[in-house]
Amino acid sequence: MTAMKAMVRTALAVFILSLIGSGTVLASENEKTPYMLVGGNQQELVDYLTHENLSIEEVYTTFPIISAQLTLEEATSLKTQFPAVSVQENLDYQQTADAELESAKVLGASPSLLSPYTGAGVKVGILDSGIDVSHRDLKVKGGFCSLSFECAPDISYGDDNGHGTHVAGIIAAQKNNTGLVGIAPSVDLYSIKAMNAFGSGSTESLVSGVEWAIKNKMDIINMSITTDNNDVALRTALQTAYNKGIIITAAAGNNGESANKAVLYPAKYSSVIGVGAVQNDLVKMPESAQGPEIEIVAPGDSILSTFPIEWDFEDGRNDGYTRLSGTSMATPHVTAILALYKERFPTKTNVELRQLITSTAKDLGVKGRDNLYGYGLIQYTSEFPNTIRFQTTNATGKVTIATTDPKFVKAELNKKVAKFTNNQLDVYGVKGKKEMLVTTIDEQKKQTVERQYIELLAPAYSDVKNTQPFADSIGFLAHNKQIKGFLDGTFRPYTALNRGEAAVLIGRALGYSGTPAQTKFSDVSPSSFTSGYINAAVEAKVITGFTDGTFRPEVNVTRAEMAIMLSKAYKLKDPANKTFTDVSPSIAAYQAIMNLAHANITSGYNDGTFKPYEKITRSDFSVFLSRAQNDQFKLAS
Repeated sequence: MTAMKAMVRTALAVFILSLIGSGTVLASENEKTPYMLVGGNQQELVDYLTHENLSIEEVYTTFPIISAQLTLEEATSLKTQFPAVSVQENLDYQQTADAELESAKVLGASPSLLSPYTGAGVKVGILDSGIDVSHRDLKVKGGFCSLSFECAPDISYGDDNGHGTHVAGIIAAQKNNTGLVGIAPSVDLYSIKAMNAFGSGSTESLVSGVEWAIKNKMDIINMSITTDNNDVALRTALQTAYNKGIIITAAAGNNGESANKAVLYPAKYSSVIGVGAVQNDLVKMPESAQGPEIEIVAPGDSILSTFPIEWDFEDGRNDGYTRLSGTSMATPHVTAILALYKERFPTKTNVELRQLITSTAKDLGVKGRDNLYGYGLIQYTSEFPNTIRFQTTNATGKVTIATTDPKFVKAELNKKVAKFTNNQLDVYGVKGKKEMLVTTIDEQKKQTVERQYIELLAPAYSDVKNTQPFADSIGFLAHNKQIKGFLDGTFRPYTALNRGEAAVLIGRALGYSGTPAQTKFSDVSPSSFTSGYINAAVEAKVITGFTDGTFRPEVNVTRAEMAIMLSKAYKLKDPANKTFTDVSPSIAAYQAIMNLAHANITSGYNDGTFKPYEKITRSDFSVFLSRAQNDQFKLAS
């Protein structure tokens, strides 16, 4: 019987989908997904959606279309209410994608396999001929020119040779639907120009470049440069950088067909990862150097990458992309993979990351490490035995993550340890990614910290990101249908909140009826969406009107008034043993402010003030209201 009921429910869901649109994914009954409402009377639709407390994403003015977040049940009900309206799912379309590096495939580094890691937040310095900062496919955060007399007067670290730009593109060409995409497109890319237009530098220019990288806290230095000379000064500088935790990669050299096939400097130094090059068939390129200092190899044969347009004439296309070969091209492949791992495992040292790439390399040539391939071809590995994956359930403003894996130790969100209940955690926010640090422990009691990302699907606001401190609170209120954005897709977090809006938010949080009603206030229309909430809040003595018979719904709320409202709404009674320099017992809100402080809803500002007469913004009110309802948001006691 149970199986038969399940079959009937499934068939019914498919039938409903056929009525409301041609989407390819069947959403769960309670999951909100984007829908497009086409045709009908827009104002009637808006009124209906507002009355039913349904999330409107956008009302288009050029044509009769509304976008909204609806569950399957809500979409079905709307279709019944408005048979003339076409209710369809928000279908996906793809732009012409950036071409991925051909060489990335053999490294397990195709974009789809790397997701969600892109090298975000990892600082990579390209110590080379500079980078073309005007190239449409490169985003350079900054840089330095260490050449004494050959630095350009405008942007000193630009590229007048092309070599550094080509190296940079393999790592960090942007995902922007033009050209190609690098292996780690989100790294913080820095240009350290230590080589001139002829591809030459000096001990002084290289040492100065390394010093700049240390002072500016680079995570990785890429050196696709070589010399025959054992330069004591450069060796000292690089060893210092390595001792400070910087990862250093360098090209082994293209002298493999000469009498001296040995690995060149600086790749030969123990502080540096020496990189050799292989052809497309994974056989060592004949020109790639060989020797015991070869640590890892990567593709280096005819690699297409970014190039300054003014120097891009060899292939006759003059499009800002060209092919180059050699260990110089192999090295940035290794740098990019290391950047991905640095993002993913932020607490691993440069020594540990170095061990990681050698332990996961694809062995080539004779078994084990050898003088031609080192440990083998660098690989990106997505799964490790000491990492875990959470089960996730997505809803508007919230993702619930769960695990029973015995390796799990803790998770950190917003730099605080998250408290799991019954092996699960509710994570709130707005559409986009949220970063989480996950700690596991293996059988040998070794801990691993992995950066993971939680993807929220809704609500989407153009002016709120999950990196903002109030995003969690807004997501919580949106999930509980207590707050919405505006029809233009914004939330307007820094806009002051007025008394009418405050009554609505508190009313929704407390479960008051929002049905419009006649009020005793001369300035509150019975048709106003705030009227029902104002009536209920006044009856509950959460908020009051004025002696002249007005409510003044458009007047902005101060922080002191907010404290009074929340203190009454949540019946906070215990005063805190805390003082604010601008709050004295003589002000009307004194007791309420102390109540909020005791309840860990507020701690004031860093300068010791509360600023009671400052207007409260939509985002700040969201923070205070979420703290009043959920201990997860409260300040640490």
